[in-house]
Amino acid sequence: MDYLYYFISFFVVINIIVFVHEYGHYLAARRVGVQVTTFSIGMGPEIFGFNDKNGTRWCFSLLPIGGYVMMLGDGDASSTTEDPDSLKELSEEEKKKSIINISNWEKMLVAFGGPFFNYLYAFIVLFIMGISYGVPRYVPVIGEVLKDSPAEMAGFSAGDTIVSVDGKKVEKFRDVLITIANSDKPELAFEIEREGQPLIIVVAPKITEKNKPFGGVKKTKLVGIKSGEPIFERISVFQSLKSAVKECISSTVEMFFMLSRLFSGKKSLDDFGGVVHMASVAGDMAKSGNFAILILFTVTLSLNLGFINLFPLPVLDGGRIFLCFIEQVIGRKLNEKFQEYIMIACALLLILLMLATTINDILRIEAVDKFVSRVLE
Repeated sequence: MDYLYYFISFFVVINIIVFVHEYGHYLAARRVGVQVTTFSIGMGPEIFGFNDKNGTRWCFSLLPIGGYVMMLGDGDASSTTEDPDSLKELSEEEKKKSIINISNWEKMLVAFGGPFFNYLYAFIVLFIMGISYGVPRYVPVIGEVLKDSPAEMAGFSAGDTIVSVDGKKVEKFRDVLITIANSDKPELAFEIEREGQPLIIVVAPKITEKNKPFGGVKKTKLVGIKSGEPIFERISVFQSLKSAVKECISSTVEMFFMLSRLFSGKKSLDDFGGVVHMASVAGDMAKSGNFAILILFTVTLSLNLGFINLFPLPVLDGGRIFLCFIEQVIGRKLNEKFQEYIMIACALLLILLMLATTINDILRIEAVDKFVSRVLE
């Protein structure tokens, strides 16, 4: 039953983000006079839908992962290719409404519409929450100390406020986790406050090692503390505007540095989650009943989707923008075969990344993790 709950929660969350992204493409296309033939939530065969007065088919499709906007002249649902043959039966007036007959700058605008709306959605939600419900603050207060963990043995207690870790001041609980993860020291000194009294507690994080299914060893550093529920603080309109902009920028910078660490070898794919992990998180948040946290999760996913889609890979919106820009600079269309090969290579790369992160998610499931550990011993 829990799996069904997780699936439904994930379905709702992911399709909100997909709708926002595709609606950005839709509005940008309409803005430059392109006819949108299909707006689908989900992939594969249509389950049900309707036609609007502008000739767009709005529908839900069988596979509830992803979605697409199909425009007149598109060669495929991802809008990465064009199909001039599809225009042969159309009148001259209808041909003017195709994606093929607009300028490169307009094509770039259409491609940019999706990521832009992901960021706009995040900004609007964060702004409205700031002035109505409040912004979350994960104060560096310990909500739970895990049993038999280094933290319990060192003397930590739920309710302790962490002031600094290894001499570094912390403002959020996330700062604590980042400092622990990035430290190479065998012991860390925590400055805490307990019932108004300052204390220094030294703890030695536990390092666990597990063999990876495809070779190598995964090391995990454990202290054994968890944060409590965030505190929501309502702020003024100006503060909310500032906070929403700051969060969008800081999340983008953080994602950039995470990926740079991946490509530099400082992080591995084991540190990244995929579809199964997102479903688990969405389900846990929905079950907790704290829908403010679930809404903030959609903000995180929206920013991630917008950021990733700006990558200059041909199967993504950023790749579409990049190719159109190149064509604008050189003054002619790029070789179709060349574009096709590049798109196939990028599509295969993305599929491999999705498979790798999904495998990571499955291996994080406790029963699977124990089975794999026994096999690899």
